[in-house]
Amino acid sequence: MNAKNTKGTIDFDHLFNLMLKEKDIAEMASGYLCDVKGIDRGIVYNELLPKKLIGYCPERKALAFPLIRGFVIVGIQYLTIESTEVDGKIMMEGREYCHEESDLETGIFNMQKNFKEVIITNGILDLLSTGMTGVSLPSLKTLSQLQLFSDMKATVCFTNTVDRDTAVKRVIEILPKARIITVPQEFKHLNHLLLAKGRDTVKELFLESGAIKPEKQPSRHKGNEACDEVVCRYFTEPGPHNTDATLEAAKKRAKELKIGNIVVSSCRGTTARKALALFGNDFSIIVVTHVTGFKEPNYQELPKEERTYLLGRGAHVVTSEHAFGGVGRAFRNKTGTYQIDEVIAYTLRTFGQGTKVAIEIALMAADAGLVRTDEDIISIGGTSQGVDTALVLRGTNTHTFFDLKVKEVICKPASF
Repeated sequence: MNAKNTKGTIDFDHLFNLMLKEKDIAEMASGYLCDVKGIDRGIVYNELLPKKLIGYCPERKALAFPLIRGFVIVGIQYLTIESTEVDGKIMMEGREYCHEESDLETGIFNMQKNFKEVIITNGILDLLSTGMTGVSLPSLKTLSQLQLFSDMKATVCFTNTVDRDTAVKRVIEILPKARIITVPQEFKHLNHLLLAKGRDTVKELFLESGAIKPEKQPSRHKGNEACDEVVCRYFTEPGPHNTDATLEAAKKRAKELKIGNIVVSSCRGTTARKALALFGNDFSIIVVTHVTGFKEPNYQELPKEERTYLLGRGAHVVTSEHAFGGVGRAFRNKTGTYQIDEVIAYTLRTFGQGTKVAIEIALMAADAGLVRTDEDIISIGGTSQGVDTALVLRGTNTHTFFDLKVKEVICKPASF
């Protein structure tokens, strides 16, 4: 796999596009980073895969990341996912190294005026473990590069190596105002700390250094306050690859708002199983399926064994007339004329299919008596398969539809 040459320089974008054409890249990358290395799925799905920052080089048996200096790709950084031989050298699993023609000595920096803060780690895994934006320098031996961060608020994270203390002193000489973070002695890398102690411990490490600000408590309306500020996540594209990130975002907000009822759409049970596994026993999970006969007469998409499993795990399963596709759809199928329920459905789809589904299943859950109409719930819907939209809403029954209130958008696709 060779990169194009453009006026004597390597076209790394072309090389990366070639790697992205390899089959099952997303599954391979996310499986390794999430399941093996413990990186938050939200980071992988929302920040890396949609922006095409992950490739795969089969010859090197490694995930590939752009080696970024500022906002310019100057090379390729590799992370081996299994031991292999590269250029006559044995590269063990988890080894990070750079493309031999990457500009490591000087870099090509194009720092924008508003780029004022930076997290610097010596490896891509450590950078991902922080959950923050920054720069990965594969080696901090050539510390002259750090001078390019002299006018920024820099946080430098060191691994536990033999020459760490010497390197820290040299960094302070170059960046006297830099915040220095060192991983606890019992862990070599930040990613090791993440795997052993979890994200909260990593966050505390950065909080103590002042590298990040403490999260504000969820805001509430008080008196005449003009507004609340909450985080909304926008996915680059709709679809099932957002499922894990959507469920995680929904759980986070549910805990913050102390909401106990989670309504989730699931046709075949896959998404429902994921929701049960993630939310655990602290929440009431209401699974809403397609009506029997949706695809063909007398056919129910949720297999009996899946329904039995979900019920056995304590979930509620709703299979009933679709709030936006009942008798009105029969009239449309017969006469070709849309009725008000499907007009509502098409209107809600201007916010995305997942928004329409989330509102519809909330109505169905209320009609089934599984959620109250005087309490907030989180309703989760998707586009075709999986889920990609989560809403905080005050539900109601279908016959009082206009009493329904969408209070917050937790996440949704930005384009659909």
